Amino acid sequence: MSERRTAATTPVLRRITAEAVLSALVTSGELNANDLITATGLSRPTVHSVCDELIALGWVVETGGAGGTPGGPVRSGRPSRRYSLNAGAGFVAGVDLGATKVTCCLADLKGRIVAERTEAWRDEHVGAPERLRLTRKLLQELLPKAGIDPRNVLSCGMAVPAPVTSDGHAVALESYLPGMAALDLRESLQPDFSWPVLAENDANLAVLAERWLGVAQNVDNVIVLLAGERLGAGICLGGRLIRGGGAAGEMRFLELVEGVGNTDAVGGMCRELGAVAAAEIIAGERDEAPGGSALVALSGGNPGSMTAEIVVDAARRGDPAAVEVIAVVMERTARAAAVVSTLLDPELLVLAGGPAGAGDVLLPALEHELNRLNSARPRLAASTLGDHSALTGAVRLALDHAFEGLLD
Repeated sequence: MSERRTAATTPVLRRITAEAVLSALVTSGELNANDLITATGLSRPTVHSVCDELIALGWVVETGGAGGTPGGPVRSGRPSRRYSLNAGAGFVAGVDLGATKVTCCLADLKGRIVAERTEAWRDEHVGAPERLRLTRKLLQELLPKAGIDPRNVLSCGMAVPAPVTSDGHAVALESYLPGMAALDLRESLQPDFSWPVLAENDANLAVLAERWLGVAQNVDNVIVLLAGERLGAGICLGGRLIRGGGAAGEMRFLELVEGVGNTDAVGGMCRELGAVAAAEIIAGERDEAPGGSALVALSGGNPGSMTAEIVVDAARRGDPAAVEVIAVVMERTARAAAVVSTLLDPELLVLAGGPAGAGDVLLPALEHELNRLNSARPRLAASTLGDHSALTGAVRLALDHAFEGLLD
């Protein structure tokens, strides 16, 4: 039996090489031919040919440049050609459909956010149609603010706090995201916008973001633990995103883990336990006097206004009740991290989402609990992207899609 082989066509090769060059430029900025050869593995003639074509299309600009390297000897002869992405040739949209709020942004082709808006849901149980209506409204407001014609937006990346199947549906419980599973998220911006929408799990996008612009650059084996309201893991092994059928990294198995029992995460638990502790102090049920409690003072004496940020700030000040809350929360988080790390053996574990800016308080407690559990010990880091990990990943997803379709 003869084996049939399908040769790559010239248009396919052009698209692949163009995408490789654009991806290198969006990651590294201005590059010369040698830099692009190293980054893409393409030959010198191919690099120059692709760049010439992208220049003609307006996507790349030639920036010239003197011969030699910065600070080195000036070489005689023709200056080395240098290339840079024409960042304003197009734009992409990013959306983070968070558990408590939605954030929308517009970014240029280098991934730089040029306009952004965030709005909280009116209710944590608000239905999916209303969530998407608000999303479209924010995008409609952002476009004139940024001075961008909707026709110049090439695609939209959307982060969803649930697994997303290949046909654009979120695998979401009705009790958590009412109505979301029934919608095709690829059509979620219609009828207002006709942009291609790429929907993906927020933790998966967070790990893409950390490897692109965050603390996991050049790390091939990394897990990003989104720890805002509910725990989720973005997994990259051998430099590849692991998504399985879309649900890899989901943490519902924690219901079976002793000492954990659910997917409640750092942000939500700090808020809830901090409110309980403040109420007990005010009621005289703890030794700590209300007047001397940073937890009570920072919440204005109103436990109902408690936030995770207040708990962390109080713990920084040495408030005993806040320190106790952090210890309880990180003990549970350490058990979840230990299970994931033991199974997958990552080099790096990144704490991301809302709590990322509290790494100075949370990471020492997490490391202490991992030591106590005598578990697998990856290197720990807090995201430097703050609560923008998923949004940044959504932007990168949209950029990749735009580059893939550039020469079609």
